[in-house]
Amino acid sequence: MMNIRKILAVGTLVAVSQLGTAATSSPTAAIFDLGSLDTMAALGLEAHVVGVPKQTLPDYLTQFKDARYTDVGGLKTPDIETLKALSPDIVVITGRQAASKAELETVSTVKQVDASGDDYWQSLRNNVTSLAALFDAKASADTALAALNTSIETSKMAIEGAPTVLFVTHNNGSFGLRDEPIATQLLGLVTPSLPAHVKPQQRGTRTFTSLTVKDMAEMTPTTLFIIDRSAAIGNTKEALDIEKLKADLAAQGGQSIKVAYLSPKLWYLSGNGLQSLNMQIKEITDAL
Repeated sequence: MMNIRKILAVGTLVAVSQLGTAATSSPTAAIFDLGSLDTMAALGLEAHVVGVPKQTLPDYLTQFKDARYTDVGGLKTPDIETLKALSPDIVVITGRQAASKAELETVSTVKQVDASGDDYWQSLRNNVTSLAALFDAKASADTALAALNTSIETSKMAIEGAPTVLFVTHNNGSFGLRDEPIATQLLGLVTPSLPAHVKPQQRGTRTFTSLTVKDMAEMTPTTLFIIDRSAAIGNTKEALDIEKLKADLAAQGGQSIKVAYLSPKLWYLSGNGLQSLNMQIKEITDAL
């Protein structure tokens, strides 16, 4: 196994000599972050991928169900024994695997990625370029990011009027506010204000804002975007009934609200990759 720990020590890849070592050694990767996986595919780096969580792959990543890629467990339940046998040079994770991070670090070098914060584009750019540099593909990543940025700006300019948007996550009949920087930061869309009685709730280290149908109707967004967690994780019996939601909104005075049902796995399980971000931008603009 090559020593990637030095490359990742500072969090970003800046040493030319280290990048040369990575390229020469042709590192292998087990990838739990599906956005990083679609970035690898977009940059033609599939040959470096040796393991993926096959049972959670969205449709646009079905090529990784091929037998050449080892199934390394679920998004929240990495198969440590399989990973030990596979012995990848690097394991790429997100917060979903944080509980297993220490155990994964006994197997290989771990790179945790996250695209969030006040500057979503810069965060995503850092993730993409640092990952690509491990495989001597930073120049290709820069070219792809420039093309993606141009596409985003074109999409932003094509938006007509001043639509307001509300993103919510659905889970077994309940709804929660979702802060969506793709819409607000990249496309410049505005989210309507929350009703005065709606307050965020702290659950451990995470903050949730629950919404009722009445709350959403009161906010009167131009378009209500639904990310269906129940459908994304395979709980089809708990998936959202769109027509019932539309009827319920109308009963609360929200008959003018357009409801857009986003691709569940793309939005809930994936995202923050070169391919997925482009697809998400398209889903948003197509619905406006």
